[in-house]
Amino acid sequence: MAVRPRDGPIGAILREPAERGARRIALTHLAKAREARDRLDDPGNASSLHDFRVSLRHLRSWLRAFRPVLRDTVSAKVERRLERIATATGASRDLEVHIDWVVRARRTLTDRGRGGAAWLLRRLRASKREADAELRAAIDRDFERATLRAEEGLQRYEARVADDGPRFGDVAADLIVRHAVELEQAMSRVSTQGDRAEAHAARIAAKRLRYLAEGVADAAPEAQALVDELKRLQDTLGELHDAQLFGSELSTRIAELLADRTAAGKPSTGPNANGRPDPVNGLRVLLRRLRRAEATSFASFQATWGGGVAVAAFTERVGVIERCLREGATRVDAVDTLPARRRGRPRQ
Repeated sequence: MAVRPRDGPIGAILREPAERGARRIALTHLAKAREARDRLDDPGNASSLHDFRVSLRHLRSWLRAFRPVLRDTVSAKVERRLERIATATGASRDLEVHIDWVVRARRTLTDRGRGGAAWLLRRLRASKREADAELRAAIDRDFERATLRAEEGLQRYEARVADDGPRFGDVAADLIVRHAVELEQAMSRVSTQGDRAEAHAARIAAKRLRYLAEGVADAAPEAQALVDELKRLQDTLGELHDAQLFGSELSTRIAELLADRTAAGKPSTGPNANGRPDPVNGLRVLLRRLRRAEATSFASFQATWGGGVAVAAFTERVGVIERCLREGATRVDAVDTLPARRRGRPRQ
């Protein structure tokens, strides 16, 4: 099947040197991360944390994928600072998801179960306040410095006058194919519901391929379809991971409550000293619901990706995108517009 890249700004970027094209798109990700960071200061914006986390993931994933052509100007220290912020956002985001899940689950619990939900919510919200404070400290400490250094590095690069290196379209095609192979391999390792680490690795692989595809979606006709497909896969594996993570946390909390009562010589069930309902029963109800959600998510993954049909269609789509990007890279070169410092020629 013949494929042709779409015209437009991204079509011109496909023909540029890889160092330049990668920097152009990285700069757009950087600008979006800064905009999302500013929205964190708006207490009325309920999606600000999610938007910031996603924009930061896009930036970090792009820098990671194109590290071979960016490492001369984007330092490892910058990436480490961005990683510290991403880790802090992860803790806050997980707690946000857990709180939302318990609030929704509480509506359908009996009075006996609601006591456990209320007990859990008090602790989750306290942990969320601590995580948000740690996130704010990480942002204040690292974000501005890291993004300024990244912008300085992305604004220019050095190249020899006679250099005729790879085009951005070819490098992007290579990366998409490599990430697609990594995703297929990761998914092949997920055979049972107990393969938690393998499922999480597949989710990360899907996320990284999706962000690459989004960067070139305007150029390749099949890229947006791939992005949508990866988004569904990421959501399914994300729901599986959240249920597993939260379920393990609830199991630990229940075990700690029972151990404390045994050590104190108290019965394993019954009201607290303050007269509140025993939280253990409610926590057990929530844990059973999480286990069901885990099973449902895994079944959904197996139904879609367990057979060879979906994987074959996925592989074909990736091939179409690859050919499109390579064709775009071989067309007549676009006019250079990003400043590059070339050895042997003084800057004006």
